[in-house]
Amino acid sequence: MRPTFLGFETQKRTLQVAQKSLDIAGNNISNINTVGYTRQRVDLYAMYVSGNQSLRWCSDTNNLSLTGQGVNAYGVSQIRDIYIDKRYRENTAVEAETEKTVNILSDVEDVLDNIDTDGLQYFTEQFFKAMQDYSVERPDAAEVATIAVNSATNLCRLLNDYSTKLCEVEDTYVSELEDTVGYVNNLMKEMNTLNDRIRKEKFNYPEEYGPNELFDQMNMYIDELANYGDISVTQNTDGTFTVDMAGIRVVDGEKLKVNALVLGDYYENGQAFLNFESGEEVNLHSGILKSYINMLNGNGVYATGRQNGSYGIAYFKTAIDEFARTIAQTFNSANGADEDPSRQMFVGYPSGEQDPTADLNKDGKMDIGYSQVVITAGNIHVSTIWRENPTMIGMTKSIDEVTGKPVYGFDENSADGEGSVNLQNTNVLYLLSKFEDGNIKFGNENDFRGDVYQYISFLSDRLAETISYEASRNETAVSTVDTLLDARDEVSGVQMDEEGINMLNYQKWYSASSRMLTTLDDALDKLINGTGRVGL
Repeated sequence: MRPTFLGFETQKRTLQVAQKSLDIAGNNISNINTVGYTRQRVDLYAMYVSGNQSLRWCSDTNNLSLTGQGVNAYGVSQIRDIYIDKRYRENTAVEAETEKTVNILSDVEDVLDNIDTDGLQYFTEQFFKAMQDYSVERPDAAEVATIAVNSATNLCRLLNDYSTKLCEVEDTYVSELEDTVGYVNNLMKEMNTLNDRIRKEKFNYPEEYGPNELFDQMNMYIDELANYGDISVTQNTDGTFTVDMAGIRVVDGEKLKVNALVLGDYYENGQAFLNFESGEEVNLHSGILKSYINMLNGNGVYATGRQNGSYGIAYFKTAIDEFARTIAQTFNSANGADEDPSRQMFVGYPSGEQDPTADLNKDGKMDIGYSQVVITAGNIHVSTIWRENPTMIGMTKSIDEVTGKPVYGFDENSADGEGSVNLQNTNVLYLLSKFEDGNIKFGNENDFRGDVYQYISFLSDRLAETISYEASRNETAVSTVDTLLDARDEVSGVQMDEEGINMLNYQKWYSASSRMLTTLDDALDKLINGTGRVGL
């Protein structure tokens, strides 16, 4: 026979589950504007019917005596789509990386603004024009020669300014990288602390459930961490979360350990060295950290060590250095500086020196040490000898018939048979001719070969194309992230209309169950008080 109060127990559980469903619907509505909140639901199941034969009746093949025990709940779960979460985090890393890359390259562009119009190209044109104006005059035309020196000085100052500002950009992002590494390490420590809380709380929950609010907080941490590198996430049986970055474990939920990032001294290494505390090199495929590494270590075809082939700050610094070095070495060599250092038109400051007269020794001659300094955009300047004697480059080399030593003087050419002499500016014409073949190699053989103006346009185009490419990637990533965020909100976000409908359904469910208790009470009253009484 059926237990007397089975129906009451069934409806009691139903009222409890309906009430809890109303509670969770109300909790969802309450948190509709809570950042990071995940919609919750009560997971229901039909009560199990015992198979014990002693409790059966009517036949040996059914469980009719205990059928209809109603509903119960496993627990309260979160509604999340693991696949959408994974896709969202993958794409948000790309979005963050490309946004940071565009910002960094835009700062480089601000430094090299209009180099192919009124920047580097303009000052280069002015220098060559001044040289050409000088070449059609007598080589002893000091006033015209001085204009050429001044134009060269202006070009050097522009290159110095480019170098200084690029170094400032570099310093800014080195500092940002240091701060970012510190932030990521602190974030991972917070995740580790939260893992400890989750593990302790999990003991109070059934196997597949846990502290949902703590899970929400952890998912927010994970979403934030996804901006900085490509990560993968696993939830352990004890409720904790394990996170890998670039294939290396950085947050171990089971062991409650963190594998921190370690940044080497940038200025000591000359490159950004980023390793995990466990010793592995950080080799990211996306994220803000990857952008910093690519832009600081990106040296194109000039990459060495842990530098890479990206066109970052390092590359454009090197490219400007190569421009300065090519201009200087070509002119110096054509002017005879390979044999006589005093013939150098352009020199580089030794490290730590900026004295415009320091390139002369105590005898007033070119210091041999200056000829050994590697010329860069940051240290290039017009030699003191050329500034003090602008017509120096108009002098040609000849051998003294008496001493056999080389001497320099103006090239003389007889104009007529009466012995009058015209001075020819052949040396300046020779200097200019070195830039007329259009086959100058700038830096690495694999980078560029052409004329000066083509190289300037080449650098400008490369910077613009790189920014355009990264901006296009960013636009695509933003669109994808927005789509995935909408899809995630549809699954995990609280929808007021949906929760309102659920609330009405739960209320009707609760009311119907209450009415069922009344009906059962009436039936039991009839059984107890009315059975066997005729006419009642």
